[in-house]
Amino acid sequence: MKNSHRSISVRSGFTLVELLVVITIIALLAVLTIPGIQHAQELARRAKCKSNLQNIAKACIIYMNTDQWHRNSSIGKGLPRKESGPTAANWSSGVSGNPASLWLLVSFKLVGRDSFLCPSALINRDFRTPPADANVFASNTLSYSYLSQVAFDDNTSAAAGHGATNVEITSSSNGGLRASELAIIADANPRCRVGQQSFTSQEEGKNSWNHMRAGQNVAFMTGNADWFTTTTIPGTNPLSNNVMDDIYQPAGSADGTQGKRGAINDAFLIP
Repeated sequence: MKNSHRSISVRSGFTLVELLVVITIIALLAVLTIPGIQHAQELARRAKCKSNLQNIAKACIIYMNTDQWHRNSSIGKGLPRKESGPTAANWSSGVSGNPASLWLLVSFKLVGRDSFLCPSALINRDFRTPPADANVFASNTLSYSYLSQVAFDDNTSAAAGHGATNVEITSSSNGGLRASELAIIADANPRCRVGQQSFTSQEEGKNSWNHMRAGQNVAFMTGNADWFTTTTIPGTNPLSNNVMDDIYQPAGSADGTQGKRGAINDAFLIP
């Protein structure tokens, strides 16, 4: 009897259709996964940015309460402010303006250079950490905005009641005006940059570019920082009665082009 053998063929590999199906599935998974990864990365950058601002705010507090570093103002201790400025004519200057006042924290080794760089600004724009041999901030090495240190007169009854008539800096820990939670530093004001002695009106009311317009981190005189999705935040200054305050524009009729705050309790953050 003759045995009959049935041949069995074993197929190996994928057909073209199967390969295309696998590639399509992988592509769909990537489309679904990548945004989540990017969002997680941005949240991590926001957290680092918030930490930077807290470090700067705490350095400001140390400076403010240390006689050794202070400019010997006749109205009490205060935040870092360049001895010769800033003024309405040089407020954006990295050498003598508002950015130069902030650089005092680096000069006195109260905080490192890298703390002044928002990691999201590094990703979204051309910012970089100031080089080790730098002695001022440049337009692409400071991605935060600082409370305007341009001198201004405030003779309101509220200010006078606290013994202050020409107050540039305020603190709850000295004899000046009690404003312990005044916003002092935040993600960069989109209306101006270091060395740009003007404001862009088209950017009024818009969030910082640092985090692609999603919002901005803001640090206060307490050393704390929070994330806000709008430029207008509740006024935490005791004199403001919780009035909403746009941190990137001066209050009232103040001339923003001069870099001046509108009032003693006005958080106006600029380069």
